[in-house]
Amino acid sequence: MSWMRWLPASSISPMSSDTHAACGAVREMRMLTGLAVSRGFVAGPAFLYRAGANDQVPEYRIEPEQVEHEVARLTDAFALTRSQIRSLAQELKKRISGDEATIFDGHLMILDDPSFLGSCKEKIGKNLRNAEAAVKQVADTYSSIFAAMDDAYLRERAQDVGDIAKRILRNLSGRGDTHALRVEHPCIVVADELSPSETISLPKNLILGFATDRGSTTSHASLLARALGIPAVVGLGSLSEQVKSGDLLLLDGTRGKVIVNPGREERAAFEKMIVRSRTLEESLEQVNTLPGQTRDGHSVPFLANVDDSTPLTDLYAVGAEGIGLYRTEYLWLQGDREPSEEEQTHAYTAAARALPDGQTVTIRVLDLGGDKMFKSGGVAHKEANPFLGNRSIRFLLRNPEIFRRQLRAILRASSLGNVRIMYPMITAIDELHAANMELHACMAALRSEGVPFDESIPRGVMIEIPSAALIADALAKECDFFSIGTNDLIQYTLAVDRVNETVARLYQPTHPAVLQLIDLAVTAAHAHGLKVSVCGETAADPVMAVLFVGMGVDELSMSPNLIRLVKRSVSQISYADAKVLADTVRRMKGTPADKIYAFCRNQIIKLVPDFLFLQ
Repeated sequence: MSWMRWLPASSISPMSSDTHAACGAVREMRMLTGLAVSRGFVAGPAFLYRAGANDQVPEYRIEPEQVEHEVARLTDAFALTRSQIRSLAQELKKRISGDEATIFDGHLMILDDPSFLGSCKEKIGKNLRNAEAAVKQVADTYSSIFAAMDDAYLRERAQDVGDIAKRILRNLSGRGDTHALRVEHPCIVVADELSPSETISLPKNLILGFATDRGSTTSHASLLARALGIPAVVGLGSLSEQVKSGDLLLLDGTRGKVIVNPGREERAAFEKMIVRSRTLEESLEQVNTLPGQTRDGHSVPFLANVDDSTPLTDLYAVGAEGIGLYRTEYLWLQGDREPSEEEQTHAYTAAARALPDGQTVTIRVLDLGGDKMFKSGGVAHKEANPFLGNRSIRFLLRNPEIFRRQLRAILRASSLGNVRIMYPMITAIDELHAANMELHACMAALRSEGVPFDESIPRGVMIEIPSAALIADALAKECDFFSIGTNDLIQYTLAVDRVNETVARLYQPTHPAVLQLIDLAVTAAHAHGLKVSVCGETAADPVMAVLFVGMGVDELSMSPNLIRLVKRSVSQISYADAKVLADTVRRMKGTPADKIYAFCRNQIIKLVPDFLFLQ
């Protein structure tokens, strides 16, 4: 069973004889294949979750004198829903950092839209319909509108509207959070599909993994599963119709396989894999205090992607050697106003002071827009096509006062630790010049005020737009480092929205065009003595990490919880072998992306037979 992969020990569930008996192993064995969305393998009893199976929406006519009462019920339900979602958002941000932590921010934006509540009230007053019927009608209309939009980001909001509507309806009925899973024993959840609210509500100590009939690798539930470390397989078709609660399941979140009621041989093989992977998990503890490097001693520092909610004191414990990406936008997204210069200075200083001597924090200036929207300082930032609009460095250059307050805060923090400034979404040399002019103006102002800062603070650019990679040589002459943001680089290069289920399969990190752009950036940087990091999600893929090292990438930055795994994976490969792999891939320009990835994976496995367990 070569498809088994490594899973953190906390998620491993050995199969006792009691479990076998309880799970109905006498039933016919079945193996189903779906989409692998979150790594790991687990064994345990199935828990069949029928979301909304009994959720009948009452619809009836009301009398005019009942309108006020129904509107009051509606308003209370909206308020309760808002409170519940805010609690979910806070809980999520405690458990993870990164873009996934903002999923519920989109829910709140929809819920806070005055037209949403207003349309519901109108249905009650003009149509004389009960509150439940009004919510269902408006939500269905909103979902249909979003689903029909050309912009993939906005199409994804149809699912958010449905999730919100279900919660409002439950609150109207007095059932509140009764949709949350009520389980008493460790289990693998089987469902038709899981919403973001349902996913985050999974009891973390009892849910071993989940498997769903529907879903994609980029759905919100899948993104949350990866961020939370829950092994998951989606897109299994009819699993929920073939499984009973209590059936024994073997779930592989790497190859997207689920075995229902396995036989003795399958169970025995699975148990051996669990024992072996646990041994490897224990070996990861040794990685914490070791510097990142290949087997033959080539240095590859491993850095952390963080935001203000990340427990910075835990970074050393997971083997981080600095902060490669400090996301500042979450300071804005937490409230309804722009954080002050003092508030920003405090946050950035805390990050700088949390690191051991010699380690650096790379602070990315405000990167709002696209999948991160806000209203701050009276500036509404909402567009029909936000990924191609007034976002990131464009927004900052159009709003210099906001930009200057942030630059001043970063500069002030630089006097108390090793701090670097990073500009996102640079597309042309004039944008870099304009950003540096604002930086120099802030430096001059602080000097005149007698405020200390690092006069030689490094400034770098994110290579996340194809145009930036193509002019990397010119950019390298004007900055101190590059950081490759693979998330956007892939999306902009391939015209693919990774959260759009219909085209998510086209989101391919090993597409030859993407790899050539990365190569251009690395070559240009090294020609001018600059170091290059990768801070996008692909850095956390052990296969891609080895390929990046072979391509000459100097540093890898990722979510803190993934550092040990990837660091150990890279440590098993020699730099010489990684370079040979990269050279071979460079000659595969006419090869499909999935075949390139499979080739890399297979070559690495030949060199390190246990590599499968390190992924």
